[in-house]
Amino acid sequence: MKRWIWIISLLSCQATFANDLSMITAEGFGFSDANRFSEPQARLMALRAAKIDAQRNLLEVINGVRVTAGTTVKDMMLESDIIGTRVKGMLQGAFETDSSVAFEDGSWVASVKMAVCMDKSDSLCRAKPTLASITQPSLIGAPPEARYSVSDLPALAAATVTKETAAPQNTPEPASSALVQTPETTDTIPNRATGLILDARALNYTPMLDVRVRTGSGKELYGPGHVPMGSDWLHWAPSVVSANEMADIVGDAPLVMTPESLGEATELVISDNDAIKLFTSNTLSGDFLAAGKVVIVVAGS
Repeated sequence: MKRWIWIISLLSCQATFANDLSMITAEGFGFSDANRFSEPQARLMALRAAKIDAQRNLLEVINGVRVTAGTTVKDMMLESDIIGTRVKGMLQGAFETDSSVAFEDGSWVASVKMAVCMDKSDSLCRAKPTLASITQPSLIGAPPEARYSVSDLPALAAATVTKETAAPQNTPEPASSALVQTPETTDTIPNRATGLILDARALNYTPMLDVRVRTGSGKELYGPGHVPMGSDWLHWAPSVVSANEMADIVGDAPLVMTPESLGEATELVISDNDAIKLFTSNTLSGDFLAAGKVVIVVAGS
């Protein structure tokens, strides 16, 4: 006589961004009838059902993750078979973060939480593929003429950048030729920095996969085209304090800036003075932007 297996997966779903904003998690549930199977077998079957349910729920959450203001991962998967294949492969590599199984009313009830990584901020994500790196190759970088450059700097800042970048490395500059800053230039020509923290909490900014930092005139200072393909270039934090604690990403002396507004496609728009500080400091500090040393602070984690 054929034995029928009764396994019911709940339709309810609990899916959220993890507290550290680097992972997306989803919870799945499963049941197995304790009267039909031995305890070890029933427990295992309930856990397996819960895991399948969690994977399905996780895919629904991933599909809804924003790439830009009006585009989601699902949209990108529909347009690109490559992106679709990579995202599905990532789902297969989703990892379990928590599980439990208990006996209730004659059935074994299991709960499994699974996660995928938005970025590599969390130690659990360091060796795993991320949504940010998977989607980056499909994002169109700003053309050279749309990027912030030395020509956008005021004369003194431009001269400083040109002078120091042209000087031989590790060669001390004679004191007689050192740049003397006046009060008018102190705020626009900063000290060297190790990274960038952007505090976007006041703008109700949320984690997404296509982030651009631009000036009000549209000149881009940071985005997917500024870093090598597949780079670890997006990081998120719930506060400036926690962002500063991410020293392995932004170092011990990051710039901290507050964007003024959002652009049309939810770009983070910074002031002209901050653009001068960021470009100058980045250039004089060995290009920390190209290394992805950027953390964005968002509210609601």
